[in-house]
Amino acid sequence: MSTARPLRLKTEEVSRQDKAIAKVLPVARLWVDNSLSHLDGTYDYLVPERLDSQVQSGVRVGVNFAGREVEALVLERLDSKSHAGLKIISSVLSPIVVAPLQLTSLISEASKRWLAHPYDLIRSAIPPRVASVDKSFVSRAKGNEAASTKANQISFIHIQPHENAIAKTVEFALSKLKLGSVLLVVPEDRELQRLIEICGDKALILSGSQSRTDRYRNYLAALGGNNNLIIGTRSSIFTCAPDLKTIIVFREISESFYEPRTPGWNVRDVSLMRSTTEGLNLYFAGYSPSSEIAEKIADSKIRFITKRSKLKVSNFPSANGELLPGRIFASIRSALKTGPVLFLVPRKGYASSILCKKCRNIALCDCGGKLSKSGANTPAHCVHCGAKSSISKCKWCASDATILIGRGAERHAEEIGRAFPGYPVFYSNAQKPIEELETNPALVIATSGMVPRTKDGYAAVVLLEGDSFFSYADLRAQERARESFFEAASHVRQDGEIVTVIDSSHPITSALTRWNPSIMATRELADRKEVGLPPYKRAVIIDTENKEATGIIAGIRKAVFDKRLPSSVVVLGPSQVAGDIARILLTCDLSQSDEFLNFLHEFIRHRAITKKSKVFLRVDPYSLSS
Repeated sequence: MSTARPLRLKTEEVSRQDKAIAKVLPVARLWVDNSLSHLDGTYDYLVPERLDSQVQSGVRVGVNFAGREVEALVLERLDSKSHAGLKIISSVLSPIVVAPLQLTSLISEASKRWLAHPYDLIRSAIPPRVASVDKSFVSRAKGNEAASTKANQISFIHIQPHENAIAKTVEFALSKLKLGSVLLVVPEDRELQRLIEICGDKALILSGSQSRTDRYRNYLAALGGNNNLIIGTRSSIFTCAPDLKTIIVFREISESFYEPRTPGWNVRDVSLMRSTTEGLNLYFAGYSPSSEIAEKIADSKIRFITKRSKLKVSNFPSANGELLPGRIFASIRSALKTGPVLFLVPRKGYASSILCKKCRNIALCDCGGKLSKSGANTPAHCVHCGAKSSISKCKWCASDATILIGRGAERHAEEIGRAFPGYPVFYSNAQKPIEELETNPALVIATSGMVPRTKDGYAAVVLLEGDSFFSYADLRAQERARESFFEAASHVRQDGEIVTVIDSSHPITSALTRWNPSIMATRELADRKEVGLPPYKRAVIIDTENKEATGIIAGIRKAVFDKRLPSSVVVLGPSQVAGDIARILLTCDLSQSDEFLNFLHEFIRHRAITKKSKVFLRVDPYSLSS
């Protein structure tokens, strides 16, 4: 028999009714975190007298929006005489100014550029609040009332061979501290760790891998301090130190600099915005510029800083698909007598596909996915469902003879180790990176960006399967491959040799010889200009359900015909992305991009208001392909 539970009295919470309103500047204009894309404007709230001294520009407050308490950011105080219908600010979440004037101006501009709700950018720019940190800080961040009138300098510093790129970048950053604070942004955590090793406690660190407390504390320290070296990953680009004079972006070409979540902003374009509006000196440091930066270099809008270098580069094309052409062995054996040899390979894993030797059919899983192998002694597995399979016979012709195609890095290591017996073999990839190696003779196999450091450099750098690096279908394949080759080649020692295994007519060999990526970039830019692709066009992708795609395309084309959209707008697609999702690609001349983006902003708002299915829209994404 169950026993009766004791009665509990419910307590009803009554919200505080503030009748006394601030006498001076009684209205606060806010951005509200309402999570609704079509409600992305500013909202006016009354400032209660009890919070008058705390409600100031850049402070986070709590407000009632549509019946629930949400966070908001104060933009300004107004002397409005009409208070009718305005709600009152409920609370001040923190009296600390977390968004100085420069930051709110930047977020406002970036919101228009990427068709974003301001709070989508605020979440990237400002770390979450930690109450214990707030108590130890006194708010000092006010921001400059006007941008610097001094002409800003934008340069691309081309990293030279044989030098420690991270150490040189830190040395350059420290030399700029005499002008004011310096912000140095890198794409990967492993590069940030190298910065920390060199800088020690000389720098303020801002990274998503930090604890919430450390990140918030360092963010507030950057806002309130002077002559600081601030180092961080992607989101640190929004940091606004009061005396910031210099921004340095290391390897701006990296995909890691593109925010994967909506709205998909990128560090390169945000830094260019800041340089223009805040009068900051901006330096890009890298092995090869992106197409966007290369185009500005060609137009003399960005200064290209480099030195004359001439490297020893040999080319050995693969005539019949062999991994190591016959004549290459002499160069590798000679290099192994004096030090390690680096082999850069295009793919990780072991083999991407399994082919029947007799009927040439690709081995497939029951679910339709390709079968792949991750190691010599591991069973084949499906790339879709992950199911393991023991391939004894071909499903088509019953033959038991198979061929592994699409060599991966592990298979490269296996074959190269057999070709040069007696030497240790090291394999470095993103999952198991090797940070540093001794300078003893060894075979080092690495994927792009994962080259281990050596004290004196490599005796030889071999760039294997060069055509595979440049054969990917997406728009960034050429610039990504170019950077991979220049980055790997930079690790060669002074008297070392670079060996390319690629078609002898490919310009990468001569570009490496002269250490000049513009040889290839100029030709690529000409091709893009001819067909009307970025960086000469503003590009937008729209992912939507298949049933919606035709109607959206028809509507956009009618808007062009009715002159509600610029005449330069081109509609491509739809193409299939995955499942029931189709992709539409829109391009527009840069000179008409403001009108183009304003139209798309209204398009998003209209779909949200009429409660149509949500579309995924991204402005200038890293890749345009499915």
